[in-house]
Amino acid sequence: MFEFKEEKLSGFEVVKSIAKNGFHINDVKYESPFKGKVSAFLFIPDKLGPLPAVIYMHPSQGDRKTFFCEAQILATKGYITLLIEAQYLRGNGNQKLQGKNEFSKTIEEIADIQKYIQTVMDIKRGITLLSELGHVDKSKIAFVGQGIGAAWGGILSGIDPRIKTFILISGYGQVSEMQMTSEHPLAMLIRGFLPPERFEYFISSLKKLDAIHYVKNASPASIFFQFAENDEYIDRDQASSFYSIASSPKKISWYDTNHLFSNCEDALYDRIKWLNVLFTGQNTILSKESTTN
Repeated sequence: MFEFKEEKLSGFEVVKSIAKNGFHINDVKYESPFKGKVSAFLFIPDKLGPLPAVIYMHPSQGDRKTFFCEAQILATKGYITLLIEAQYLRGNGNQKLQGKNEFSKTIEEIADIQKYIQTVMDIKRGITLLSELGHVDKSKIAFVGQGIGAAWGGILSGIDPRIKTFILISGYGQVSEMQMTSEHPLAMLIRGFLPPERFEYFISSLKKLDAIHYVKNASPASIFFQFAENDEYIDRDQASSFYSIASSPKKISWYDTNHLFSNCEDALYDRIKWLNVLFTGQNTILSKESTTN
């Protein structure tokens, strides 16, 4: 399902590059293994390599700008970061739909199981292109995902050995269950407007992509789970189940915030600490303690 033949790749197409104090922000695109081009931001520090690297995937309510500030912090500390945007989610959460046909087309696209698979493959190609950058330390590549991005990260943990560690924020262990029961806006949209037979096919296909089938095979990669105490869509039992089934080494932390981790600096500090200890053996950039169970 997630196999594809890597042909000679053209690398990142740099649309625009901005120099900052100590690093460059590159607006880039690259070819998807399926079709189209993937948009991303590539932060590269002005330091000699090899350097650790982090790949970010946003939640369904976000885009490649979601972790922009975090990537800037990491860039000042010598981390290369790639902020990928899911093609099929681009604009679907925010745009005003004009007319019934356009609305139906959007719902069908959001519920297209091939789009879910494509996004995982787009991330895998992003890993390949990142690895080919001469100043990336291939033994120090991390993945950070939130919401549906964390669900995709859960899949990757079981199929891509190039990632050293995964940080999964408010992640869905079973996206299929979320689509059937959650009050998440996208889930309610799909349930409310897909015909019954089409919805049943969507769910049966989606069950094969539930992250719980993959995180049990993540080892030797480590996984750091971050969950919200006040999550509107993921209850504590669902979160604990996701954590329990994952292979070791692993860690779980809980935060006094909502599903989107709004204004939760503790979680940011803990992510940076996790990466810094793992990749540099230091934790000097932290100013707050983590809250961990």
